[in-house]
Amino acid sequence: MGHTEFDAGPLGSATAGPGWQGPGMPLLYSEDDLETSGEAGPRPRMPSVVNDLIAARTGEERQRLVRGMLHAIGFAWLGYGSVAQQHGKATPLTFFTSYAHPEWTQRYFSQRYHDLDTRHHDAPCSSLPLVWDLDDLKASDGRGPMAGRKRRFLDELADCGIGSGVFFSLASPTRVQERTVISLMSSAPNRRWIMDSVLGQALTLALSVHEYLSQHRRLPETHAGLRAEMPPMQQHILNFLIQGQSDKEIAYQLQLSAHTVDYHMRQLRRRFSVRNRVQLVKAAMQAVQET
Repeated sequence: MGHTEFDAGPLGSATAGPGWQGPGMPLLYSEDDLETSGEAGPRPRMPSVVNDLIAARTGEERQRLVRGMLHAIGFAWLGYGSVAQQHGKATPLTFFTSYAHPEWTQRYFSQRYHDLDTRHHDAPCSSLPLVWDLDDLKASDGRGPMAGRKRRFLDELADCGIGSGVFFSLASPTRVQERTVISLMSSAPNRRWIMDSVLGQALTLALSVHEYLSQHRRLPETHAGLRAEMPPMQQHILNFLIQGQSDKEIAYQLQLSAHTVDYHMRQLRRRFSVRNRVQLVKAAMQAVQET
């Protein structure tokens, strides 16, 4: 399987312009894609970390600030992205590369390790953190037909120098099946060092980064434009598809024949340049997110 190319950006971060990087990849974006012009300055009611991020004059300065705060509490990398939860699987939608581990980001998405990452299921949809290390991941779901891939997933995680961390899953306030995922990672081989004081600081940093990025993200409108141009019937079908309904359920809701629904599904796959239902759901979720 081919790999997406990443360029080494400032401070060794992974950088990638916004865009779809292949069937297994989310929409990648970085500091270069944040809307920071016209910033009004610090906000009195915001946490101090958020105001520090606002006060940073450049993306490089903000990266130094975040990496400094990560190292101060024992972590080295921070992954931030959004996923759609469909039928027990987490489909990646977007991922912010600037604070992440470049090599691991590439491997994780190009090899579709998110399909077997149990942290997506184990982390509650709240601000409560999931503390983990490699032994925890080895102990969970280690048998069955996916055991070989699971071992490769864990081996590559270790090869990238990642041994423990904290994983947050935040429910979207407006989209039932969408979550924001934040992962703080460390090279420490076990999780015993992650005490309550570390968790508190990790939570503060994670939620502050979430607040800043959610207010300053600027993503391309490719899929939103496609959705705006489509006929109303196809927009209705997309809405039901995002809700996780089957073709039969969609046909019942819209009083259409199975043949007509299949026809529209083929038209939608062609419109979004995707090959299957999972990719169509991801594109549809992205279109909603961009509007």
